[in-house]
Amino acid sequence: MLAYKFRSSSQIPFALDVIFNRRLYCADWHALNDAAEGTPVMSAPRGKRAVYLKYADEVMQHMDRIRVCSLSQTFDCHQLWAHYASSWDGLAIEIELPDESNQIRKVDYSGFYCVIDPNRADSAEDAKRVLSTKDQGWLYEQEIRILAESEWFHLQKPIRRVIAGHRMNRAMLEGLRVICKAKGVTLCKT
Repeated sequence: MLAYKFRSSSQIPFALDVIFNRRLYCADWHALNDAAEGTPVMSAPRGKRAVYLKYADEVMQHMDRIRVCSLSQTFDCHQLWAHYASSWDGLAIEIELPDESNQIRKVDYSGFYCVIDPNRADSAEDAKRVLSTKDQGWLYEQEIRILAESEWFHLQKPIRRVIAGHRMNRAMLEGLRVICKAKGVTLCKT
């Protein structure tokens, strides 16, 4: 599956790390840009509050071990370029992710909060559901998330393509062209 990692012009060293080291940085989920993310919700029936709070604590313990890398299923979205690629002076890195991986999830845009239920009794799975649920206002991102317990997600395949924004500084673009040629990466410009 193809995915795209956007980087602003000030984050070019991070983009080069992806190209040279074939890895993606997974951040602590508390650093995600939507303050509502990572907030599970549940409604406890009368007399079950203690059981529900214990379950919520288990979910949060699992969440605290998970790190997140956010990517998009598309590079063809003006809002993504504006928000994550410095208003078109950054870039998007095309990444080939494994089609089957328990660490990779498409984001579910089903609501502001993720509802958890101790009756399902899978706190590890609920932790991943919480961290892959977003409000519908973010639907344009077409987000894919890597949910890992380590700081780095190593890519099985090398980077195939880098797409530079049309406002990228000329010198930066030329430097990127040299690097991409040396690494066998196709460089395109919007």
